[in-house]
Amino acid sequence: MKSEKEKVSADAMAFFHDDGLPAAWKQAMKFAGQGGRIATLPDIVAARLESKPGDLPWETYFTTLTAEYCGLTKAGNHILIVAHGVGPMSTLDGICQAYSHEYQDKNRSRRGGRITQQEFWDLEAGKFGQIEVIDLDEYYGRYKYPFIQILRASEALTDPVLKARLGPEAEKYVQAHAEFARAWHREQAGFDPEYKNKIPADVRQRYLDRRLLQHQQDGAEDADPFIIQLGDAANCCYGYRDYHDYGFGNKFVYRKIEDGLAIAHLVSIGSLCQMHHEGNESLVHDVDCHEWWNGVRLVGIKAGGCLRTGLEAGPDAYRLLRQHWRELLVPMPEPEMVGFRGLMQIEDQWFTQYPKAGDGLDTWEPEYAIMALEKIGEPVFFRTEVGGYHGFFKFGANEVQAIAPPPANAYYFTGEPEIEWHDGNPTHHTCLVQFYRVEADTAKRLMRRSQLSHDYERMMQLLELEQEAV
Repeated sequence: MKSEKEKVSADAMAFFHDDGLPAAWKQAMKFAGQGGRIATLPDIVAARLESKPGDLPWETYFTTLTAEYCGLTKAGNHILIVAHGVGPMSTLDGICQAYSHEYQDKNRSRRGGRITQQEFWDLEAGKFGQIEVIDLDEYYGRYKYPFIQILRASEALTDPVLKARLGPEAEKYVQAHAEFARAWHREQAGFDPEYKNKIPADVRQRYLDRRLLQHQQDGAEDADPFIIQLGDAANCCYGYRDYHDYGFGNKFVYRKIEDGLAIAHLVSIGSLCQMHHEGNESLVHDVDCHEWWNGVRLVGIKAGGCLRTGLEAGPDAYRLLRQHWRELLVPMPEPEMVGFRGLMQIEDQWFTQYPKAGDGLDTWEPEYAIMALEKIGEPVFFRTEVGGYHGFFKFGANEVQAIAPPPANAYYFTGEPEIEWHDGNPTHHTCLVQFYRVEADTAKRLMRRSQLSHDYERMMQLLELEQEAV
């Protein structure tokens, strides 16, 4: 049993929210409390240096309060400015103001965040605090494909943009990642992948020989493996190299920035993943710019805390709902009549699903607990026209009800839907459906995930219950 002190001793916790950055920010800051803050990229680096692959810091992505700005100096030079927790994007209001350049554009023609030219110059002058400045003209001479390169360890150790983003422990971090990568390559050298498709034996053997050689080479003690993919914002790149400009050679063409503005983004770091690239397999993660519509996970740090003492995963409303559904049943003022519903299970308990609106995917959100369940007949063949993308099994509940036997008031699909094709085009979905007669406890309804995800206090209370049970 954990003591009361241990129960609330976490210095840092990660928060993801389906509704995006503002919702995640508010919960992370509520956890951080008075004097607390949002983690920067150097904070995440510190957490990873105190852990290893397989631990939370390495196995998920984080958006951070490290911000990156691209613009022109007063002399007209292109520079990049990296700022950790200071500057125009160091507050929620500042972040939303910068990204509003994109999300307030109803024509959807603008990309990325922006700050004013004066704010950019103030950053350069150090008026917001300590920053790092990179000369982009010089930087673009380093690589054939800048900002889409996958860097080897030796390149990462000297890359000025990466070092600015990672912060003061960049070199130590790169060396640690490189050592993890070498160990991973040694493991892969002894792994023989299987093939589900029929491949000629000689083709397979050539691939395996080449793969084995690569992992042996990159697993050697003095190897220089690929480890980091360094990028800018995919939807708002800083520019491109023009290989068709024969008069000037490989000229770099900068993105045209609107008068009086500079490009602005938060910086994110990805989780470790196995990447296939240019004939290689590597243990890589990305470090790039956060695009507004991407998912966001922010880390709240309490006053005086740091990530070296550990990082805890924040509340996951989806998991909490299924783990603690008994505690999340809400009394209904008046029991309602339940119509024809889809069914789902949480472990051994059956539930009705919250109904969907019109033709579409089932919600798969548990609503009322089932007290009695009777199977009606055997599974029945169901067929519906493909509505939109064939990868989504969309249908109207009335279509299912139309083929249900009279006593049935619920259904459950017994397998995966299949697709019918005609002249190379998907036309119909088919699936077997089992019908049931159910009695639901309509005196209490299970809280919806969207509702729980906005109830910070309730989610934290459930996390503490889990900690007490350890």
